[in-house]
Amino acid sequence: MHQNQASGPTFPAPWALRGEGAMLFYRLPEAFAREQGGIPESMASGFLGIVSCVMLVDYRQSPVGPYQELLFIPGLFGTERGRRFSITRIFVDSQESMEWGRRNWAIPKELADFDWKRAGPYADEVRVSRNGEPMLAATIKGVGPRFPISTALIPLRIHQEMDGRVVETSPRGKGRGQWARISHLDVHSGDFPDIGAFRPFAALRVSGFQMTFPEGHVVPRSS
Repeated sequence: MHQNQASGPTFPAPWALRGEGAMLFYRLPEAFAREQGGIPESMASGFLGIVSCVMLVDYRQSPVGPYQELLFIPGLFGTERGRRFSITRIFVDSQESMEWGRRNWAIPKELADFDWKRAGPYADEVRVSRNGEPMLAATIKGVGPRFPISTALIPLRIHQEMDGRVVETSPRGKGRGQWARISHLDVHSGDFPDIGAFRPFAALRVSGFQMTFPEGHVVPRSS
């Protein structure tokens, strides 16, 4: 955190985060991803799909304090620098996370309310709502042994376009993963893709993770 006497604290990159959460991987129909995925018009022509991801994250530590997050990645996009993922739907319960996620990395964060309950050592019941209306409910349980996971094995490159800005960044992270069972998942709002009708081909619950979001690289727009 930095202090700006005129406007209060600021939270520039890099960010170091710790917490736990779940990652659900899908092969969604292209038409569904395009219709409900929130893909910016400027990126639509480069959409490749292939694999989509939903993440629920409970950040225990971050520069802006603890917060919780729900996000959707519709798939890969072809860019001039290669294939990149992009976060197109994302909700957090922290005003500071929303504001500085937009400023630092052009991530289109919006505010929502989270009710996150532990249902066991490796189990979570999560409800997300906006303006008092339910948006998503999920019950996720980790099963089997835990194993190390790291972005060193699968580098994560993110391309974001928002408000006329193009920003790329490569988050780094590691933690302990285990396969997860999704016993309940319902989407109740058009604010988030209705993935309830689809079955993930893989689901992971990740605990004790450490993640670093470095400073974003602003990409000049092609003329």
